[in-house]
Amino acid sequence: MFIEQEYYLWKMADYMVQVHHFQVLHVNTSHGEIWLEKKVNKKNHVFRLSHKQLNWRNELARELETGYRQLNQNRSLFRGGKLEFHMVFVSEHPPVDEWEDTVKDYKGRKIPLHLYYMNDENKEQALADLFQPLDIDKPVIDRSMGAEEMEASLPYMKHQLVKKQREQREAAASIFDYGRPRLTYVLLAVNILVFLYLEMIGSTTSVETLISYGAKYNPAIMDGEWWRIFTSTFLHIGFIHLFMNMLALYYLGSAVERIYGTVRFAVIYFAAGLFGGMASFMMNPSVAAGASGAIFGLFGALLFFGVQYKQLFLRTMGYNLIVIIGINIAFGVMVPQVDNGAHIGGLIGGFTASAMVHMPAHSMKKWQPAAALLYIGAMAAMVYLGITGVFNGEQARVVVEEVSELNEQQSYGEVIQRTTQALEDPQGYEAQLLFHRSFAYLQSGESSEAKDDLEQVISIAPDLAEAHYNLALLLQQDGELEKAAERASTAAELNPDNTNFQQLNKELAQ
Repeated sequence: MFIEQEYYLWKMADYMVQVHHFQVLHVNTSHGEIWLEKKVNKKNHVFRLSHKQLNWRNELARELETGYRQLNQNRSLFRGGKLEFHMVFVSEHPPVDEWEDTVKDYKGRKIPLHLYYMNDENKEQALADLFQPLDIDKPVIDRSMGAEEMEASLPYMKHQLVKKQREQREAAASIFDYGRPRLTYVLLAVNILVFLYLEMIGSTTSVETLISYGAKYNPAIMDGEWWRIFTSTFLHIGFIHLFMNMLALYYLGSAVERIYGTVRFAVIYFAAGLFGGMASFMMNPSVAAGASGAIFGLFGALLFFGVQYKQLFLRTMGYNLIVIIGINIAFGVMVPQVDNGAHIGGLIGGFTASAMVHMPAHSMKKWQPAAALLYIGAMAAMVYLGITGVFNGEQARVVVEEVSELNEQQSYGEVIQRTTQALEDPQGYEAQLLFHRSFAYLQSGESSEAKDDLEQVISIAPDLAEAHYNLALLLQQDGELEKAAERASTAAELNPDNTNFQQLNKELAQ
């Protein structure tokens, strides 16, 4: 009887959704078709339930192919686990010809297909077969009810299922609309205004200007100016640097602030910026500036969101976000000027800060304090490693300062020994170490070694006027006047205020 089959379908679907919280993907009340989903044991189980009488095997085959094609067309909705497809038909009679082996045509396909044909003779067994792999008790469906009673209950069950679908969609949408991107716009304005101000008074590509206005500069931080870790996140080196970071901040900041709300967003952004800045202090001896660490922290916040809402994350931004992060990290590895310490540090800091504040509407988790302790402990470790110079070249910088004093004290042998050892791992100070060693060689009468070192210095740091001048003196001494004149001219051009450079240049030019 038609009403009995329809009742059976909707009662089964109602049980799956209301009792076991299946996700409602699609409901067609007029055609009696329902699509549900549930993740069990890392597998996404998708169910297509329909009420129709199929009289022949070829009708069933067409239905299977239609359903399978619909699933493949919406494959992007089911990321995040292995997929299993279950097609359930409820009818009074089975097809009249042999139909049981129809599903064999789908063996070996990427998505396994399971068929359950529930007719009056096998409904209870088919129902058990359907729920057994899910480790769920099958529902008890009273088939002894009268047709009028069944018909009277159908509108309510249909309404509840449609309502549940709407509630699930609204709940998913509300996750992306918790807050408004107010602070994002404030940060955009502040960064742009700071950039314009520095361009008015000097240049954002000037190292001196950047250091004067709060760039990350390790020697100054070592002297107690720790506030540079914070201020450097508002400075940018040139228009392209500003444009790329602000474009990323606009899109990522808006998304993260909508998901987490303004207060949590503020904690994540600034905590990630500080973490990235400290990682840069630990690993990078160069002057650095930019909001990149904080922006990578927003990537970390979205990854943490993905951990909490894995399926929703993978169905929306997931794979694209992971690819973008991978491209950025790979780009940083290939391009020497990129501050990878700040980027990777910001990513880790943003993820950790997100774990500290957690998602809105979530109760306090016992591991939130653990995340805070991890953040503090990691910051303390980076301070120590930055000061001791294990990764950022601070040890080599100290050697440079020491050998400079030793040259003044005329301890040339010790200078040669110390610089030679330090050059095994120069940590970004190769030019300075070679220059000091060349001076020691020169004063020790080893002019050939001094010349070799100065040539290396010029290839590494062609703007170092003193290296050109010293090499010109050695070349003049060896009678290579043409080459000496070229070096003297370069030294005079690089430092026109130095009288010694100008005098040697005139002398060799004659």
